[in-house]
Formats: sequence, structure tokens, C-alpha cells
Amino acid sequence: MSSQVKASEALRVGVIGTGGMGRRHALNLHQHIGDARVVAIYDLDTARADKVAAECGGARTFADPVRLIEDASVDAVVIASPDATHTGYTLAALERSKPVMCEKPLGLSGADALRIVEAERATGKTLVSVGFCRRFDPQHVAVREMVVAKSLGRALVYKGVHRNAEVVDGILAETVLVNSAGHDIDAARWMLGQEVKSVWVQALRAHPSTSPATRDLVLIQLGLTGDCLATIEVFVSADYGYEVTAEVVTERGSVITLQPDHALVRSKGGRGVHVPSDWLARFQAGYVAEMRAWVNAVRTGTLFPGARSEDGYQAMRVTDACIASVRSGQVQRLES
Repeated sequence: MSSQVKASEALRVGVIGTGGMGRRHALNLHQHIGDARVVAIYDLDTARADKVAAECGGARTFADPVRLIEDASVDAVVIASPDATHTGYTLAALERSKPVMCEKPLGLSGADALRIVEAERATGKTLVSVGFCRRFDPQHVAVREMVVAKSLGRALVYKGVHRNAEVVDGILAETVLVNSAGHDIDAARWMLGQEVKSVWVQALRAHPSTSPATRDLVLIQLGLTGDCLATIEVFVSADYGYEVTAEVVTERGSVITLQPDHALVRSKGGRGVHVPSDWLARFQAGYVAEMRAWVNAVRTGTLFPGARSEDGYQAMRVTDACIASVRSGQVQRLES
């Protein structure tokens, strides 16, 4: 990481983007991470930026995100702005040797992400962390610990399910792949400890009431090194709520995430558990753990234990192949 922050000082963080994810990161830093302080905020929506700045104890707002990055009062930067801005802002931070926590994706293509990897290498430092929060989610961590322990034998297949309640009509498979499936691609690599060799993707329109171009359900099949396979379902208009599960099938059994439910409710002739409507509530524990680990890594000059720039690049490299597959209907192979 970059040069250490003095042990007696809090890490001064600037946050770019204050929508759902950016506001969540800013508030988590302010409320839960004692070794960090939110000192700068930028959002194109100035009223929203002002609101989040006030919620974070009166952080300074900026009219220009690059000015925020280069300001001497900012030690490190969280990027949670729209996907298309991630590459440019991350590169701007690297030019100034400032650590970055960038939400996925690192860019809109593998080429974008590779620019970041190469720019980071040129600094001679490890400065870029990527917000693949499932690596810190307690349920996913528990599954991976079982896989790594190999008490059930060798891991064979990763099965991921990723469902959102609703999405804007007309969404394309390419958008689902770039904006949503990156988490699942990273989870497959992380859980199995292998790299993707081939992809085959199919997409369909789940609801006849949507426009004909809509492709809101995507099925991804991956071939990985180590004689491993993966299947991933991303369904962004599942109606009932937001839900993510991950299962790893092994030689002698399987291990699957349990939903983080606290109560079984009986009501109106049925019984069940609450399913959240969005991802922010589902992964709150993971977001806090991720941000705490990032702040600690920056302050102590150690490696961030989550996803880094190479992971972000690999996810986008696989995503590029997935887009090519959904367009061609054919299996796409990745060069090693």
C-alpha cells in the first residue's frame, strides 16, 4: 500500500458518488470505522452531496471530483460513482499515488481494467482495491473456509444465484453482465481458487409485459482451471426481493450459504423469513468488514485482503467473453 498514516491519525477519506452505494460507504466510514474520517464528498447531484456531507459530520463538498482526488487533505479515495467513470477517477488517483477503493466494475471493458493494472504497476505500489464485497460477507466467507479446508474433498462446481426484485424495462444482457454479474464471476474465481478458461452465456426475457429487447435473466456457464465448473444465474427482475446464494459442490458433499435471517415469522396462514428488497441491507455486515479491512491496510501499509486490481481485471476480462458469447450464442474461450 501507500505510505503509512501515523498511528495516532485517522485516515482522511474522500468519497466520490453518494448514491445508494456511495452513501452507504460514507456512513459506514463515519459511523463504524474509528480509524477513518470522511473529509471530502463529491456528487454530480450537489444537494445529495451536501446531505451526505452533513450526515458525515460536516465533510467538505467538492464541485470537481479530480480536485477532490488531488486535494492535500485527502489521504485515500472511495469511488462509487457511475460505472463509466470508474476508470478515469481511479487513474487520476494513481497519478497522485493515492489509495483507492473502487466499486466494481473497474471499467466497462477488460481493456479499461488493464489500463488500471498497468498504471498501478508503474507506481511500484499496491494502491487499488475493488469492492467485491462478497469476499467479506459472513455467509460467503463461511463457505469458502470449508472449501479451503478441503474437509469435503476437492471443489468441483460453483453454483451462484443472484436475484434482484425489479429493474428498468428494456435492460440488455450486456448491462446485466457488466453491472451485476461481476460479483458472481469474482465469487466463482475466489471460491474455487481457479481462473476462467471458457464461457457460454444465454439470456432471455422473463416477463412478456416487458419490451421485446429486454433480457433480464442471464445464465452463465464457466469452465475453469483445475477441472472445475461454475454455473451462475443472474435474474434482475425476480419480483419477490433481493437474494444471493452460493454453493460449492465437492468430491464428498457440498456447502451452501445460509441466508442471514434472525427469525421465522408465522402470519396469515404461512411461515417464512423476510427477503430484503435491495442489496444494501443484505450485505451491510460485509460492507463494514470490507471498509474496515481497507482502512487498516492503507493505514498500516499492508496488502488489502480482498479483491485488488488484478481481480477487477480478470472479472472484466471474463465479462468481455460473456458479452461475446451472448451475442454469438457460442462458447468463448479465454487466452491463458
